[in-house]
Amino acid sequence: MEELRRYVDVVKKNIETIKAPDYEGKGRDLENQQEQLEQYERYLKAESISSESFDRIVDAAVGYASEDISFSELEDMYNQLTK
Repeated sequence: MEELRRYVDVVKKNIETIKAPDYEGKGRDLENQQEQLEQYERYLKAESISSESFDRIVDAAVGYASEDISFSELEDMYNQLTK
Protein backbone atom coordinates (compact mmCIF):
# COMPACT_ATOMS: atom_id res chain seq x y z
CA MET A 1 0.00 0.00 0.00
CA GLU A 2 2.95 2.30 0.65
CA GLU A 3 4.03 2.01 -2.99
CA LEU A 4 0.53 3.07 -4.05
CA ARG A 5 0.72 6.14 -1.81
CA ARG A 6 4.11 7.09 -3.25
CA TYR A 7 2.80 6.54 -6.78
CA VAL A 8 -0.15 8.85 -6.09
CA ASP A 9 2.22 11.49 -4.70
CA VAL A 10 4.25 11.42 -7.91
CA VAL A 11 1.07 11.53 -10.02
CA LYS A 12 -0.11 14.61 -8.08
CA LYS A 13 3.27 16.29 -8.48
CA ASN A 14 3.28 15.45 -12.19
CA ILE A 15 -0.17 16.99 -12.68
CA GLU A 16 0.96 20.13 -10.83
CA THR A 17 4.13 20.37 -12.94
CA ILE A 18 2.22 19.94 -16.20
CA LYS A 19 -0.26 22.67 -15.24
CA ALA A 20 2.42 25.05 -13.96
CA PRO A 21 3.63 27.90 -16.14
CA ASP A 22 6.87 27.19 -17.93
CA TYR A 23 9.97 27.58 -15.80
CA GLU A 24 13.64 26.74 -16.15
CA GLY A 25 14.07 23.05 -15.46
CA LYS A 26 10.43 22.09 -16.05
CA GLY A 27 11.41 19.61 -18.75
CA ARG A 28 13.95 18.00 -16.43
CA ASP A 29 11.36 17.82 -13.63
CA LEU A 30 8.89 16.13 -15.97
CA GLU A 31 11.53 13.63 -17.10
CA ASN A 32 12.41 12.77 -13.50
CA GLN A 33 8.75 12.36 -12.60
CA GLN A 34 8.22 10.13 -15.63
CA GLU A 35 11.08 7.90 -14.49
CA GLN A 36 9.57 7.68 -11.00
CA LEU A 37 6.13 6.91 -12.42
CA GLU A 38 7.57 4.12 -14.55
CA GLN A 39 9.29 2.57 -11.52
CA TYR A 40 6.09 2.55 -9.48
CA GLU A 41 4.09 1.32 -12.46
CA ARG A 42 6.40 -1.67 -12.85
CA TYR A 43 5.72 -2.54 -9.22
CA LEU A 44 1.96 -2.02 -9.59
CA LYS A 45 1.90 -4.08 -12.77
CA ALA A 46 3.65 -6.95 -10.98
CA GLU A 47 1.14 -6.76 -8.12
CA SER A 48 -1.93 -6.57 -10.37
CA ILE A 49 -3.92 -9.70 -11.16
CA SER A 50 -4.12 -8.74 -14.86
CA SER A 51 -3.16 -5.99 -17.29
CA GLU A 52 -6.75 -4.75 -17.15
CA SER A 53 -6.50 -4.57 -13.37
CA PHE A 54 -3.29 -2.56 -13.67
CA ASP A 55 -5.02 -0.10 -16.02
CA ARG A 56 -7.91 0.28 -13.58
CA ILE A 57 -5.51 0.92 -10.68
CA VAL A 58 -3.64 3.58 -12.66
CA ASP A 59 -6.93 5.22 -13.69
CA ALA A 60 -8.09 5.19 -10.08
CA ALA A 61 -4.80 6.68 -8.88
CA VAL A 62 -5.15 9.51 -11.39
CA GLY A 63 -8.77 9.91 -10.28
CA TYR A 64 -7.66 10.25 -6.68
CA ALA A 65 -4.85 12.66 -7.59
CA SER A 66 -7.43 14.75 -9.47
CA GLU A 67 -9.77 14.55 -6.45
CA ASP A 68 -12.42 12.63 -8.39
CA ILE A 69 -12.45 9.72 -5.94
CA SER A 70 -11.51 9.28 -2.28
CA PHE A 71 -8.45 7.45 -1.03
CA SER A 72 -10.67 4.78 0.51
CA GLU A 73 -12.19 4.15 -2.95
CA LEU A 74 -8.70 3.90 -4.44
CA GLU A 75 -7.60 1.61 -1.64
CA ASP A 76 -10.63 -0.64 -2.11
CA MET A 77 -9.96 -0.93 -5.82
CA TYR A 78 -6.27 -1.64 -5.22
CA ASN A 79 -7.10 -4.39 -2.73
CA GLN A 80 -9.59 -5.99 -5.14
CA LEU A 81 -7.27 -5.88 -8.14
CA THR A 82 -3.95 -7.00 -6.66
CA LYS A 83 -2.57 -10.39 -5.70
